[in-house]
Amino acid sequence: MRRLFAIALVGIAALTPQSLGVEFPDGRVAFDQPPIFVEANTRYPQVWLTNTTYNFIVQIPTTAGEPLARLDIQQLPGIETIYFLPQRTRAFIGDRSHQPIPLAEVTFDGHSALLRVTFDPPVPPGSYLRVEVAPVRNPQWDGTYLFAVTAFPRGGDRAMGQNIGTGRLQFYRNSNFF
Repeated sequence: MRRLFAIALVGIAALTPQSLGVEFPDGRVAFDQPPIFVEANTRYPQVWLTNTTYNFIVQIPTTAGEPLARLDIQQLPGIETIYFLPQRTRAFIGDRSHQPIPLAEVTFDGHSALLRVTFDPPVPPGSYLRVEVAPVRNPQWDGTYLFAVTAFPRGGDRAMGQNIGTGRLQFYRNSNFF
């Protein structure tokens, strides 16, 4: 009888839908497992270059429990602030196919060096996401520039952001960077 009960319990657990993230009594929402920051990169790391892009790559695990609703990319204080053109921000899903996805809103606050990307609809768990951002120009000074990347689940003002990593972009004075 005990064995039959255990088998029935396992069967019920297998049919129960996955958790829908963490919802606290006060209404705040968080990921079960936060997205994973994979890397930041640029194809053109020369200083002072215009018409270039930077990529911020994030993987949303199947165990996230919530879709990714917003991504904040904030430059950490350093040599020089890089200003972004929010209207040129794009996002893609897939590690090979790179299907474009719609963005609800993209804003940039130059004072806090914060680029905020809101997805509509949110990016589902199990997705590989590439956010392509465009600076006004690469920085004037060579060196390492760091960006804090924060992920937010659905929930609007009640969504709890989680810092998922720091993007690192290296810029060089000349083209001999290989």
